[in-house]
Amino acid sequence: MELTPLQQNLKTGLTVSQLVDSWSGTTAQLNCNLSIDDVIRHEGIPTLADVNRVYGNTVSVRIITRHLQSVLSYAGVELTPAQLAETSLAILSSYYFLNLAELCIFFTQLKNGSRGQFVWGSKVNNQAIMVALHGFCLDRGDAYRKLEQEKIRIAVDRSYSRIADAAAAMVKGVDSIRKLKEKARTDFAAFRTLFPLLPDNYKPEDLFNAYGGKEAAIKAIYGGNTPPSDIASEDIYRFLCDYNVKMNRK
Repeated sequence: MELTPLQQNLKTGLTVSQLVDSWSGTTAQLNCNLSIDDVIRHEGIPTLADVNRVYGNTVSVRIITRHLQSVLSYAGVELTPAQLAETSLAILSSYYFLNLAELCIFFTQLKNGSRGQFVWGSKVNNQAIMVALHGFCLDRGDAYRKLEQEKIRIAVDRSYSRIADAAAAMVKGVDSIRKLKEKARTDFAAFRTLFPLLPDNYKPEDLFNAYGGKEAAIKAIYGGNTPPSDIASEDIYRFLCDYNVKMNRK
């Protein structure tokens, strides 16, 4: 696969050392004076997946590890290198869609306590960090949903000023949903925009991956009797559409 324009700019613009120094640790957190609402409006910030594609997973792990080290140093505790690596890999494997500014925001919030307690005495609860990150991503999803609603409202306000514009907006809306439906198969943010409400009895990651045709996730949703991936994807799409309609009527 060819690099995307954003990935190409990343490759030619920064060395590995410059990337790690610019986007990890206390300095990066202090320099990132943005809120989630600000960050989601910028499409030019590389994600961990972009870093993986350009430099490899090792660089992404270094960035996450530097962030973790800054938080642990702030809290006055330590993790062994093995524990640091394991926690960094867990974050990378589950939250590869986060961009580098969002990581800075999360670890800043972890330091200031707004993401809950993760240190008890001299012990670090790694699971508490992962739970905090899950909560951060839920808030991030809400922010994306609000942004999309804002965009839709603005578009509707403009489009419906004339009957002809209204008809064009309807056609555009159908096309946008079709594109969003396709994008949601591989992009978690698009998936949460398409389905802002998800049932509690399924993991969001399983629903996302099953919708994208991942066999392991399909098995997790269906159990032993799994349908073909295309049928499962369409079933999950209809199920989540019906669920969101039902919940919005309450």
